[in-house]
Amino acid sequence: MPEAPVFTILGSGFGMYGYLPALIECGIKVALPERYRAVVGGRSELAKYLPEVTWCADRDEALARATGAVVALRPADQADWMARLVETPGIRDLILEKPVAPTPQLAAQLVEAFERTGKRYRVGYTFRFLPWAEPLRAILAEGVDGLSLDWSFMAHHYRADLDNWKRFDASGGGALRFYGIHLIALLAELGYDDVSSSAVAGPSDAETASWEAVFTAKALPPFALRVDSRATQTCFRLTADGRGGPVIVDQLDPFASVNQVSVNARDARGTRDSRVDVLARLCRSLDEDDADHASRQRAIVALWTRIEAVSRRVSAT
Repeated sequence: MPEAPVFTILGSGFGMYGYLPALIECGIKVALPERYRAVVGGRSELAKYLPEVTWCADRDEALARATGAVVALRPADQADWMARLVETPGIRDLILEKPVAPTPQLAAQLVEAFERTGKRYRVGYTFRFLPWAEPLRAILAEGVDGLSLDWSFMAHHYRADLDNWKRFDASGGGALRFYGIHLIALLAELGYDDVSSSAVAGPSDAETASWEAVFTAKALPPFALRVDSRATQTCFRLTADGRGGPVIVDQLDPFASVNQVSVNARDARGTRDSRVDVLARLCRSLDEDDADHASRQRAIVALWTRIEAVSRRVSAT
């Protein structure tokens, strides 16, 4: 009988409030370093999981007990850890937050290393699991002249005026590399393999606050998107046949339509993160056949590389 999986988590932010409940609710055992106990116990929606965690003296002990790891760190730190975990024999399964690395070139190198060493992995490109992805697949199968998506919101780093990594391109942040990568991943899976245009803008040359692109493929209609992470209005709106056509999706954010299947306590910041059930689907996908996974990841990196190659910077409006 195969050994039951035990995961550890690298990252005390989204790793704890996102992946910890997702793993445990999937029936996967979790081993964590003792220093994360205060983080888990300090959030009311997570405190109930304290007794279910195997607490270890430090990160090295947690890794030694684990057969899998969630890496939910800044992209640069994540890339460093991925290079280390490739060489860690006891870790056979990995779940990586997006983006895999700050640049598509480094992401390609790391993905190739995983495949070379036989590690099974998943990346947190979760739009493929969201309810609105199905009608999008359906309308592409039926045929349509074109599609348009507008994703607008005010990112926390702009709202709070923070100079953190999520703001800057070089560290893997911004409207393209941090937010837009979700859409790149989904559109690559749907068959889009090129862009006819890509333009980025921001308050400085080091950051991309907004990104507009038109995706293309031989057998698919053009797909125009706009991601604005510094917008005063909030929306996630997908329409067919141009911006005035039939509405396929119209909600406040990509995850607004997720049906929460688990009951969780409220804390001072509200209910648990709306992405937990989607992350659980990502975790369970490790049990699924890997046949198409490698080619899907290569397609994502190839499309991301193409976008970065043709993108031009325009003045922010």
